[in-house]
This record gives sequence, structure tokens and C-alpha cells, in this order.
Amino acid sequence: MTIVIPGGPDAGEGRPNVELLPEDDDFALPAKRDSLTNPADFDPDYDAERVTEPGEIITGRPVDLPEDPRVTLTGKAEIARRPIVPAWARTRTDFETAAKHWADRTWYRTRFHAAYSPLYALKVLRWAPVGAARIIAAAWRWTFDAEQAPLRKSEARPGGNVDAYLRLVNERNNRVKRRLPIVGGGAAAVLGTGVAAYATLPSPALAGLGALTALLLARHGRPADKPLTSTAVVLQRYERLTAERVREALCSIGVSGLKDPKRISFPTEIHRDGPGQLARVNLPPGVEAVDVCEKRGKLSSALRLPVDQVWTTAGPDHAGQLDLWVGYQPASKMRPPKWSLAQDGARTSVFEPAEFGADQRQRPVSAPLFARNWLIGGVPGSGKSYFARALALAAALDPTVEFKIAEFKGTADFGDFEPLCSDYYCGVDDEALEGGARIIAWGLAEAERRGKRIKKFREQGRAPEGKVTPELAAEPGSGLHPVVILIDEAHELLVDPDVATAAERLIKRGRALGLIVILATQIPDAKSVPPIITRCVTMRACLAVQDHIANDMILGTGSYRRGVTATSYRPGLDAGWAMVTGLETPIAVRSQFPDEATGKKILKRAIQLRGGVIPGGDDEETPRLDVLIDVQRVWPAERAGMQWQHLVDLLTEFRPEVYGDLTKESLSALLRGLGVPSEAVKANGSTLQGCKRVAIGAALEQRELGRG
Repeated sequence: MTIVIPGGPDAGEGRPNVELLPEDDDFALPAKRDSLTNPADFDPDYDAERVTEPGEIITGRPVDLPEDPRVTLTGKAEIARRPIVPAWARTRTDFETAAKHWADRTWYRTRFHAAYSPLYALKVLRWAPVGAARIIAAAWRWTFDAEQAPLRKSEARPGGNVDAYLRLVNERNNRVKRRLPIVGGGAAAVLGTGVAAYATLPSPALAGLGALTALLLARHGRPADKPLTSTAVVLQRYERLTAERVREALCSIGVSGLKDPKRISFPTEIHRDGPGQLARVNLPPGVEAVDVCEKRGKLSSALRLPVDQVWTTAGPDHAGQLDLWVGYQPASKMRPPKWSLAQDGARTSVFEPAEFGADQRQRPVSAPLFARNWLIGGVPGSGKSYFARALALAAALDPTVEFKIAEFKGTADFGDFEPLCSDYYCGVDDEALEGGARIIAWGLAEAERRGKRIKKFREQGRAPEGKVTPELAAEPGSGLHPVVILIDEAHELLVDPDVATAAERLIKRGRALGLIVILATQIPDAKSVPPIITRCVTMRACLAVQDHIANDMILGTGSYRRGVTATSYRPGLDAGWAMVTGLETPIAVRSQFPDEATGKKILKRAIQLRGGVIPGGDDEETPRLDVLIDVQRVWPAERAGMQWQHLVDLLTEFRPEVYGDLTKESLSALLRGLGVPSEAVKANGSTLQGCKRVAIGAALEQRELGRG
């Protein structure tokens, strides 16, 4: 055996000294090893991986640290702790969702059983006598020891054992003597309790006691396969997502490097995540999550689930981590969550986050509109217009917002917004294109005007950051109210280089000045939407696209490689789903898609919040809708005062599309906000609250003086 001693006294140049030791020396080898635990102390140029001749053993500093579960790269033990609180109770939203689900199911069961209660009563009447007969029969058999009757009969037959028979008869007689008083006392107690209850309890309590007794008897008397109640809710048992199932599916989709199931690991347990299950997967080294995201269709096939039930995104830790979320139901069958903005009395502010959609877990997703510009892109049929509508409806419930809309699809997807618009154009003709260009030019000129106003307010200390504040936006006459400029099918307009340049300058300058630009387009290539515009937009929503090139055009270069991709969405089937960036983290969102009635309800409330006046519309000189002017138009000439309800009826008849949902309370609040006091008005023999015609004229006169 040989042991190499680096830097020994007899070592030649470039070669360590070799000392031969006898192989049968059991004590010399450990001694030598102990003395040579750190060869680098003798040779500073020592290389632990130096190749030596065969038969030589180098003792030196180990290249790999010893495996010790207590030692990590940080020098401290890393312990994986399982969560104490279940996933559904960790956030208020998840807890409320679970509570609502339980309450909704409980309420449905209550209504279902209440509807079937007559049938249940008939079943109780049918089986209660059977149950009573069974109880009496069981008591009779127990009292008279019926279970030993076959044994006694067998011993009483010819050839039987007489002594055994006599012992059995004697034992039976003794049992009857002991049991008969017990059963008799119990029967007397039951009968006495019934008589006492009949004599003392009120009728409702007696009826309840009788129903309960009958129910217990019927439950005892019914056949085992015939329950008294029907099934109200059939719980669908979902197939559990297991590690074996995930590994098998991932290895079957044909991704290079993803073949060995043993190389797939899970940093956390597969757990319930909202209305589905989440599996966080560490893919084999060299395999990126985006490669799996591209195979979403094959993955759903491997899992034997619909495509819109399987959702893949890149994990939070590294590019090789995949988040596989599998819903309990396909997204197309899930009931969309209720939109908070559709509730009565909902109101928003562009300076605060407003809900515009929900993620796969049915959690609301919100975003502020102020100081944000939006780029919404996707192929035809992916839901771009309705994604933009959700944002516009959220902004509409801020009464200070003015709209300027140009849509070049020609189908009037935003036609119901016209009462809120100071400018509205629809079509693909020259007039509509010129109108859209005028909107962009106006926005650029308005940015210049607002810049001067902000400078003035900043000198006064009212705009400390050089931005529009909520107070300045709401202040009458400030000229700094928010303006939403929405261009649908923007590529039709921005092919003009001059318009594109103006739009670029508007997006850059208007962000802090209350000018909010929303662009919806198909594929924003260099010809349709200049790249300088896409780079200036803060919020981006990519709906269904065909390839990674279009994906990165909308979401930004490198998004696809980071796993932020919308290429797995399908036009039509996944309409409204988009990958959204600009929030805290990229997130998949399905925009709110209210039906026609809900959309009209929100827009009517938006008109009422503005009092029929378009903020900034036509320089606020001739508003298209003015509740004071409309009241003056419908006011009967012979009446000096009008009660609120009568006035509401006249307004509803005059403009049903605007005042259809108006109530006397909202009309009173609306006119009181415009300087019209609420007074007692006598009409048709009754005195109720209303207003006077003189007050309407005074409010109009005061407004004109204020403008002058």
C-alpha cells in the first residue's frame, strides 16, 4: 500500500514523495493518516483533484462537505413547517368564500326540504305504526325470552334431553319473572308521561312532541333502503390530484428533459387552493416552466380533464418551478363571482383600486386607474372589448370622470357609454378616424394646459408631487378632473405616423395629469402600434395569442421566457382570460363580463352620480344631460311645487333609459346637491316632501352666475 506525502523531504520537482508502508501494518496507517489530515499546510499549491499514478492514494482537503442534515448553505438548519391554519381560513377573502359557500348550500337544503315536507309527513304516517309495532314486538320477545324458544323446542322433541329441557324452562321462567316488571313499569311510565303531557302541555308543544315521537317511530319502522328524506345536494367527489398522477402526466407531454418521474419533486404539499388544487412542482434541471405551459392542452389530456380546468403558470422561486392549478370544475362551468360594482350604491374613485376581474380562485382582482395606461391585446374573439368595458365601467362609477371613446370595430360595443362621453366615435370611415385623431390631439393639448395648472397648484402647495390629487380632481373649475381616453381597435388609428407620435407624447405626459389612456388592439406590431407606445404603457393585458412573439409584443420582451404567457388561452372558449402585468406580480385574470341588464344598471347609476352633467363636456357649457334642465322641461306649468315621487314618474316617462332606476330618495339627494332644498309640498290631499319650481330656477341661475 502507498500513501502520498505532499511536499516530503525526498519529493522531486512536480511530484509528491511516496512512502511505502507494509500492508499488514494495522496500526501505522491510521497514525499516518492522523498526521496528514491537512496536506495543504505542507504544500500551498496542493490540488485536491490532482490525477496521480495508479496505486497512489492522496489524502487531502475533501472537495464535498460531509452530508449532514443539520448543515445548509446558510449554516443553519432549514425546517419545513406545515401551516397551522387551513388554506381556506388564511385570508379574509378565502374565509368569506368558504362561509358563503356553506351558507348558500345550507339555505338551499332548507328550502328543498321545506318544499318536500308534505311528502315527508306522509312517509312518517306510513312508517310510524310499523315502528311502534316493531318496538312492541321486540319488547314482547325480550320479556318472554323468545330467543331461547328454538332451543327449548329442540330439547322437547322425541329423543331430546329432558334434564336440559327442564333447565331451559326453569331459566326462562326466572327471566320472565325478572323482565316482566321492568317492561310493565316502562310501559306504565310511557303511558303516564303521555297522559301528563296531554293534560299539561300547550297545543304547540304537544304537537311538536307528537311529531318528534312519530318521526322516531317512523325512522325505526322504515326499510333500510327507503330514507324518510330525499337527497337535496349530490356532492360530486373530485378526483384527488396526487404526486404520482402529476408526475405521470408531466412525463407524457413530450417536453425534452422531462422523462424521468424521479427527477420531479414537490417543494410543498399538494393542497386545496380556492375552488381547486395546487401542485407546486420543481421540474428537472434544464427544463423551464414555460415549456410545460406551452403544452397545456397535452397536459389536460394526460390528466383526462377539460383544458379550461387545468391552469399552468411559472412558480415564484425559479424558472424551473411550475404551478399546476386544477379546478374542481372547468372554468366554463364555474359561476363567475358577483361583481362588487354591480351592487346598489357602488361607487369608485380612479385614485383607489377598483375591481375589474377575478383570478382562477375566484378572488377579485383590482387595480388603480390613475397614473396608469392600459394596453389590451389579443387575437379576434379573445374578449378585448369586454376587458376594456370592465375597466370603463369601473371608471364610470367615479362621478368626476369624463370619457372620450373612439371604437373602430363599428359594432357599437361602447355605444351605451355615449351619455357619459364628451366625444364618441364609432366606425371605420374617415369621419370616425378623424374624430379619433382629434381625441388624441385634444389629449396632447390638454396635457399642456394641465401642466401649467399643476405648476400653479404646486406653487400653492396643493400638488406636492406635481400630480393631480383627488381633491384637485373633485374641485369644480380646477380643470383637472380625470379623463378616460379609450381607443378600441387602436391599430386602425395609429397607423398614421403623426397620430402615433401624438399618442406617444400623450401617454408619456398625461399619466400624472389625470389623462388615462386605454388601448385595445389585436397584435401591436411595429406597424400597428409603435413599440415606443407599448414600452410606455404601465398596465398590460394579453388575452389569447398564437405565439411567443405576439405574447412579448404585448407583455414586454422576455415575458414568455419568464413564464408570463397567454399562449395557452383559446379564443372564444377562454374569452376574457388574460395574463396581466403591472400589478404586484403577473397574474391570470378573467375580466368581469356583466350581462346587458347589469351593464345598463351600472351606467344608469353613473349618469345619476353625475347629475346628468358630463364633467368637462363641451367646456361644461351645454351638457348633454342636465337633471335641472330635464326637471324644468317636465314640470307642469300650473304647479308651483312637486312631490318627489310625482317628479320621478315624470322624469322616468321623459327619459326612461336614463331615469328608469331613479327613486325619490336619490332624486332628492341629487337635487339637494345642486342647491335645491327639500320642502313640504301639499298635493292630492296629502303633504309630502318635494321641491318648489322657484328653487329649480334659482339653482339654474346660480350655476350660470358661477360659470360666468
